Amino acid sequence: MLTVLDVVPWRFPDEGLPPSDAAATARRAAVVICPSHFSASEITAQLGVAHPVVIPLGVNREFFASTPLSENELDDLGIRVPFILHAGGCTLRKNLAGLAAAWPLVRAARPDTMLALMGPPNERRDRLFAELPGTVRSGRVDDETVRGVMAAAAAVVVPSTYEGFGLPALEGMAAGVPVVVARRSSLPEVCGDAAYLVEPDGPGLAEGLLAALERGADTEAMIERGRRRAAEFTWEASATAHATLWRSCAP
Repeated sequence: MLTVLDVVPWRFPDEGLPPSDAAATARRAAVVICPSHFSASEITAQLGVAHPVVIPLGVNREFFASTPLSENELDDLGIRVPFILHAGGCTLRKNLAGLAAAWPLVRAARPDTMLALMGPPNERRDRLFAELPGTVRSGRVDDETVRGVMAAAAAVVVPSTYEGFGLPALEGMAAGVPVVVARRSSLPEVCGDAAYLVEPDGPGLAEGLLAALERGADTEAMIERGRRRAAEFTWEASATAHATLWRSCAP
């Protein structure tokens, strides 16, 4: 039995080299597990696995009880409210270039809003955002701080063009924050109607972020749908599905 989350090393040149025997190993496995139907289709196309089994990932329950950081705590990170949060990696598929193109459009319409980017120091993030006004790169922080910052955000943005699942989107939903995601890969499947699904270019991302910042009745309803949607993805359910599958394969 083998778990394959995605096939990004085959799709993107900056995601490392896949093992030379990966495809053969996957085809020999009695069962290949993946976290989304999108990922399953990619595994079939790239690795030749005929019938991968989809078992979604789960959301850490602590996100549902996240307490927003105070303004003083946010200030220590260089963040002031209101702000949009991006918490994630910097590889090509994370589409920071699209977010950088969107930010001047958002800032022009909402000059009071900041963009907070969290994650370890990275040349691409620095190059794209260092000169953009109203942005702050807070670096790597611990998990509790991530949850507190996320709960305090006006919106969470996941501009990725490729995700095997997309946990940050569900984490934002669980924290009770409007989420803006690219209409690509697994994100529509995972988010359903509980997020702003947009084109992953500057105008598309800006449109979604500005809609989320309006915080009107539509956004409030989406936040509630997001909490319900995120609650469907539990680690208990994921573990149970894995255990059931393992038992079915036992001799």
